[in-house]
Amino acid sequence: MSLPIQDTMISEDLFLKTELDAGIHHDNEAFVHLCHATAQEVKGLDIKTVMDYGCGTGVYSYAFINEGFDVVAWEKFKAHKDYLSEKLPQIKIIDKPITTDLMLFIEVAEHMTDKELDKLFKSISPKYILFSSTSERTAWDLAWGHINVKEQNEWVTFFESKGYKLVKDIKVPTEWSKLFQYANS
Repeated sequence: MSLPIQDTMISEDLFLKTELDAGIHHDNEAFVHLCHATAQEVKGLDIKTVMDYGCGTGVYSYAFINEGFDVVAWEKFKAHKDYLSEKLPQIKIIDKPITTDLMLFIEVAEHMTDKELDKLFKSISPKYILFSSTSERTAWDLAWGHINVKEQNEWVTFFESKGYKLVKDIKVPTEWSKLFQYANS
């Protein structure tokens, strides 16, 4: 995937277009399969409700719905919300994050400052978090809004500070995927 290198954040529309061009959509069978494999990772846990935080093109949300979970999605970008309304209207988009049994937090945290993350986790406390965030730094980080790239051990420490313990590393959807559980659950 060729990504533009810029000094400023790309537009919402270009962000969505680049994701779609890269196959991050519901018509790409390989990506859909990856999303279903991700949902399979949490089968058997005490999880009924799921919030897909920063749901993007909604393919994870859709996969979790198809696996029998009650899913809501939160998305910041209007371009993505418009895409979801048109392509996957069965996904319920919410206006603000809520506490659920599981929060999908896939490739989103690197786009948020620590202050934004602190505010988020003061307002919600999901029982589980399926987390993935790159630790690789690239020339296009700024353009893609990667403002908070951390090493994996730093993410573990961050979640511990919020009351979560690492349950396990998982193989999907990325090599950086982890499952955390709230210590009080």
